[in-house]
Amino acid sequence: MSNKITVTFDDSRKIEVDYKTKAIDVIKMVENDVSDILALNINNELRSFNYELVKDSTIKYIKYNSADGYRVYSGTLKMVLYMALTSIFSEADVEFIATIKKDQYFLLNDINITDEKVAKIKEKMQEIIDKDLPIVKKVVPIEEATVLYSAANNSDKLKNLDNKLKSYITMYFCDGMYNNFNTALAPSTGYVKKFDLRRYKEGLVLMFPNNEGYIKDKISYVSLYDAYIEFNKLNETFGMSTIGDLNKNILQGKTNDIIQVAEAIHDRKLVELVQSIEKRKNIKMILISGPSSSGKTTFAQKLGVQLKLTGYNPITISMDNYFKERKDTPLGDDGKYNFETVDALDIDLFNSQMKDLIDGKTVELPEFDFLVGEKRYKGNYLKLEKNDVMIIEGIHALNPILTKFTPDENKYKVYIAPITTLNIDGYTKISSSDTRLLRRMVRDYTTRGHSVQRTFELWNNVKKGEEEYIFPFVDDADFIYNSSLNYEPSVMKTFAQPLLLQLDSSSEFYSEARRLYFYLNNFIPLETGNIPINSIIREFIGSGCFNR
Repeated sequence: MSNKITVTFDDSRKIEVDYKTKAIDVIKMVENDVSDILALNINNELRSFNYELVKDSTIKYIKYNSADGYRVYSGTLKMVLYMALTSIFSEADVEFIATIKKDQYFLLNDINITDEKVAKIKEKMQEIIDKDLPIVKKVVPIEEATVLYSAANNSDKLKNLDNKLKSYITMYFCDGMYNNFNTALAPSTGYVKKFDLRRYKEGLVLMFPNNEGYIKDKISYVSLYDAYIEFNKLNETFGMSTIGDLNKNILQGKTNDIIQVAEAIHDRKLVELVQSIEKRKNIKMILISGPSSSGKTTFAQKLGVQLKLTGYNPITISMDNYFKERKDTPLGDDGKYNFETVDALDIDLFNSQMKDLIDGKTVELPEFDFLVGEKRYKGNYLKLEKNDVMIIEGIHALNPILTKFTPDENKYKVYIAPITTLNIDGYTKISSSDTRLLRRMVRDYTTRGHSVQRTFELWNNVKKGEEEYIFPFVDDADFIYNSSLNYEPSVMKTFAQPLLLQLDSSSEFYSEARRLYFYLNNFIPLETGNIPINSIIREFIGSGCFNR
């Protein structure tokens, strides 16, 4: 066996190093400054600086402006927060509620928050960061982890440990304190220099820098925070706040109760939505927007059923029929057609037809032929009658540029997304983005013939489009609908884990696939027979009663 290993970097540089050289020592051979490198992608797996190289390897730097980089920064900053809170209050019951545009809202239960206390916490965090304390990763037997978490009175961690199907857990130790944040952490506390901590509503917001390194001046997306807080309180009412709660109920044979309660919450919110629409007497257009795999298609059809019960005649209009002709479609930076941008739509045609319909005129609706990339007109005429209401679903539905000629009194805007409501533990919330990615992966593999690799390839562009064309208009919505279901991860475990195993270490998405696979390992699988055929989750796993 050769004692030399060839290391190839992302920019094609190559060097030779000795067998079992630590990754950090390799990096220091080629870089003068490693302060912005949070972790490493080695052979398509996320690794710490102390990883020892045992074969020819490719190394990519994990920096803050990537999904992995944000997760590492977030976990490390939360470790600093945990250390500061433990130092000041001895015991602090922390409950993270929401992540919105990287910033994270949390509660300090049983602690009366004051400006002075916030300043003290922030000062202690800065002190820990300035000391640049080393963070050490250890693989700990479950028995030992249970003893450690019991000593720290960390009940959320203990509930989750009860149902783990493995014998060891990864923990991080720093200056005599320990915790786990379901992600790799940076080598030391000095890597998370930029942050802020601000009071907001009943809790605090841990604020992160944007990709340019700046902290926002103000807290935005107020309506989203309200929705997160509302659903968190609902979970507490039903005693279903953490993964441990879900697993315990499944093991106790309460699967049907879990499903019925979750679906009842969806139905109740749908009734509230219809009641809100009814109060606005002149609504002619219900605009539904949300990020990919939020369940917009099923939601729009369920909404249509509820509207019929109240005397409306819902008419569904798809924005997909208003794409520009293929030859006029804008190109992205990669030179390929960019179907995510609002400019891919025939904005003038949509505006004029919607205005004509509101004004009582008859219009001929287009039907887009995706095979040839052109709109067709096949005699589909529409004139709105007294009780007619249009349901228009599309990722750009909330963008005012599409309905600028339609009076506000005639529009009702709905934002739908799986605003996840379960905690992994007090410091970690289930990711809404992960929920949507798993939904899309399962649906696209089953109904569209897309490989898992293809889903990952498309995902970054999808998220980029959401950031630019959907999220800026969330606060303009009249109603926010949470399409997540507490039991969903236990269902997705069965469908998604076999798909994630299709990617091997040669794939650039191998690390992400492994992360999602191990995330799903936290859940006890749930049988799908009792899931209603009109459930939103059926849009992704199949056997539903609505068209997909």
